[in-house]
Amino acid sequence: METIVFKVPDGTKAKLKRINRNVSELMREQAERLAEGKARRGSAHDKARHLCGIFNAGRSLSTGREYLKQYAKKSAD
Repeated sequence: METIVFKVPDGTKAKLKRINRNVSELMREQAERLAEGKARRGSAHDKARHLCGIFNAGRSLSTGREYLKQYAKKSAD
Protein backbone atom coordinates (compact mmCIF):
# COMPACT_ATOMS: atom_id res chain seq x y z
CA MET A 1 0.00 0.00 0.00
CA GLU A 2 1.25 3.49 -0.89
CA THR A 3 1.24 6.47 1.44
CA ILE A 4 -0.04 9.86 0.32
CA VAL A 5 0.49 12.93 2.48
CA PHE A 6 -1.31 16.23 2.03
CA LYS A 7 -2.10 19.29 4.09
CA VAL A 8 -5.58 20.39 5.12
CA PRO A 9 -6.84 23.45 7.02
CA ASP A 10 -6.89 23.27 10.81
CA GLY A 11 -9.94 21.46 12.16
CA THR A 12 -10.47 19.31 9.08
CA LYS A 13 -9.41 16.08 10.79
CA ALA A 14 -11.90 16.65 13.62
CA LYS A 15 -14.71 17.28 11.10
CA LEU A 16 -13.82 14.10 9.22
CA LYS A 17 -13.78 12.09 12.46
CA ARG A 18 -17.39 13.17 13.05
CA ILE A 19 -18.29 11.71 9.64
CA ASN A 20 -16.33 8.50 10.03
CA ARG A 21 -14.31 7.31 13.02
CA ASN A 22 -11.61 5.97 10.70
CA VAL A 23 -10.33 8.98 8.77
CA SER A 24 -7.79 6.90 6.82
CA GLU A 25 -10.52 4.57 5.58
CA LEU A 26 -12.72 7.50 4.61
CA MET A 27 -9.89 9.15 2.67
CA ARG A 28 -8.99 5.86 0.93
CA GLU A 29 -12.60 5.38 -0.19
CA GLN A 30 -12.87 8.91 -1.54
CA ALA A 31 -9.47 8.75 -3.27
CA GLU A 32 -10.52 5.45 -4.87
CA ARG A 33 -13.79 6.99 -6.10
CA LEU A 34 -11.88 9.89 -7.65
CA ALA A 35 -9.33 7.58 -9.26
CA GLU A 36 -12.09 5.39 -10.73
CA GLY A 37 -14.00 8.39 -12.04
CA LYS A 38 -16.98 7.76 -9.79
CA ALA A 39 -16.77 11.21 -8.24
CA ARG A 40 -19.94 13.24 -8.34
CA ARG A 41 -19.79 15.41 -11.41
CA GLY A 42 -22.33 17.57 -13.09
CA SER A 43 -24.36 20.63 -12.35
CA ALA A 44 -25.99 21.58 -9.08
CA HIS A 45 -29.29 20.44 -10.59
CA ASP A 46 -27.84 17.03 -11.37
CA LYS A 47 -26.70 16.67 -7.77
CA ALA A 48 -30.04 17.81 -6.33
CA ARG A 49 -32.30 16.17 -8.92
CA HIS A 50 -33.69 13.76 -6.33
CA LEU A 51 -35.06 16.77 -4.41
CA CYS A 52 -36.92 18.35 -7.33
CA GLY A 53 -40.68 18.18 -7.03
CA ILE A 54 -40.84 16.76 -3.51
CA PHE A 55 -42.53 19.85 -2.09
CA ASN A 56 -46.18 20.52 -2.78
CA ALA A 57 -46.47 24.28 -2.70
CA GLY A 58 -49.82 24.40 -4.45
CA ARG A 59 -50.35 27.40 -6.67
CA SER A 60 -47.36 29.37 -7.73
CA LEU A 61 -46.94 32.29 -5.36
CA SER A 62 -45.54 34.41 -8.16
CA THR A 63 -48.86 34.36 -10.01
CA GLY A 64 -51.26 34.46 -7.06
CA ARG A 65 -53.66 37.41 -7.09
CA GLU A 66 -52.72 38.66 -3.65
CA TYR A 67 -49.03 38.55 -4.49
CA LEU A 68 -49.50 40.35 -7.81
CA LYS A 69 -51.69 43.07 -6.28
CA GLN A 70 -48.70 44.60 -4.53
CA TYR A 71 -47.03 45.13 -7.91
CA ALA A 72 -50.10 46.30 -9.85
CA LYS A 73 -50.18 49.96 -10.84
CA LYS A 74 -52.58 52.00 -8.77
CA SER A 75 -55.41 53.33 -10.91
CA ALA A 76 -55.90 57.08 -10.89
CA ASP A 77 -58.68 58.12 -8.53
